[in-house]
Amino acid sequence: MNAWVWSPTAAIAVCLGALALPPALTAQDRAPTGLEAAAALEQVVIEAIAKAEKSVVAIARVRKERPELSRGDDEPRLPPRLPEISDPTDPDFVPSEFGTGVVIDAKGLIVTNYHVLGDTKSADFYVWLARKPYPAKVKAADPWLDLAVLQIEAEGLTPMPLGNARDLKKGQFVIALGNPYAIARDGQPSATWGLVSNLSRKAPSPRTDTRPSERGETLHHWGTLIQTDARLELGSSGGALLNLKGEMVGLTTSLAALAGYEKSGGFAYPVDDDFRKAIDQLKIGRLPEYGFLGVAPRLLAENERRAGRIGAVVEDVVPATPAAKAGLKVGDLITHIDSQPVIDKVDLIRQLSGKPAETLVTIAYERGGSVAKRSEVKVTLSKKQPEVGRPGLAEIVDPGWRGMRVEYATAAPLFREQCRDLDKAGCVGVIEVDRDSPAWKAGFRPGDFVSHVGPMRVSTPREFYEAVGKESGDVKLKLTAIEPAKASRTVPAP
Repeated sequence: MNAWVWSPTAAIAVCLGALALPPALTAQDRAPTGLEAAAALEQVVIEAIAKAEKSVVAIARVRKERPELSRGDDEPRLPPRLPEISDPTDPDFVPSEFGTGVVIDAKGLIVTNYHVLGDTKSADFYVWLARKPYPAKVKAADPWLDLAVLQIEAEGLTPMPLGNARDLKKGQFVIALGNPYAIARDGQPSATWGLVSNLSRKAPSPRTDTRPSERGETLHHWGTLIQTDARLELGSSGGALLNLKGEMVGLTTSLAALAGYEKSGGFAYPVDDDFRKAIDQLKIGRLPEYGFLGVAPRLLAENERRAGRIGAVVEDVVPATPAAKAGLKVGDLITHIDSQPVIDKVDLIRQLSGKPAETLVTIAYERGGSVAKRSEVKVTLSKKQPEVGRPGLAEIVDPGWRGMRVEYATAAPLFREQCRDLDKAGCVGVIEVDRDSPAWKAGFRPGDFVSHVGPMRVSTPREFYEAVGKESGDVKLKLTAIEPAKASRTVPAP
């Protein structure tokens, strides 16, 4: 047996273990040399890139007005210049505003970060794939997960294989593919690699000195992000973070450091159940709807946390919410959601706010500070109204009825102000009423809350639209949070 040579490449071989051993070797054969081990790792990286790179595209954002006259965001861009080529479909055109995208459907669907698109009303978008430019339209964009899906007129594309970020471990090798400095228009995304530096990281808090469109909170501010030391240059947002199997485990996003400091690492949104469910909705042109329980949580006391206790203490229960209906009380300690431990209040919000509205969850909690008083309750989540800076965009919007549109009560704009007066058994909130429509003439205005269609209780928009859809004539609706004499209104047939 040949002697093992200790070198940097041999060290890699020790870390990789079985991965570095060529399949032909057996336990009786010699150990690989350092060069052989490095070559085996190199081949794994090459194959992973080759498997995934055809699914990574370049995105160009082209202003409808001259950039020097346009304001509204500060997305990364190259220094202002007057390009000789102004046609974005010309192969020599170099955009000053750009990003990366990933193919998720053979029929031309591309996922990227919502923030890559900037102000969608002031720009046109082009996707470059294998030197071919495609005009792109926004199919749907979700500000809570900062995801957007673009549609191009193309067939036979290669969707990116998706892995599972839940399987990632700190120290695992990952590869990033992207469009740094807009150089991937030729269909050859640039690759960089590194380690998973950490998991479940929080996005930097929105700064108070930024514009309103940038101050919005996302789910990633509650600790979802993969941190990697793979180098993510300007334009890499919306690219793919791969495992060594060539599967996407993260969608790359902003650099980790603040402006003016070292840019030593980057973030990626994890490809997990929340990501997949959101993508499924965005692909069909719908906005995802996220879960809301209705509690204000706080941390356990310092001494309890030092003693190893976990959970989130219920500091307040919002009336007319799933939490109130389920009987949760101030002082309860929520310890698990669907058997998944809840570490603290941040973990509670992260777990609940990634689940779809109307998800049935099992909540384990302790009451009275006693482990012996541990209980479980099943709760159907309502819908969260995130405080986001950018508007959600979708091709498909729930249709109105006789000039009015309704929403989950918990997602209606005036819910917080009126929640203590609402029917505890459930209702929906009126969010839009067309002037001079039948609903308008019946007296309905945004801010009203409806508990019944005729004799039927309605607690979700789906229930409301199903109930009114069965009626063809005049329809009587019952309101809540209003004096009884005015609580019944009849909407005439159009």
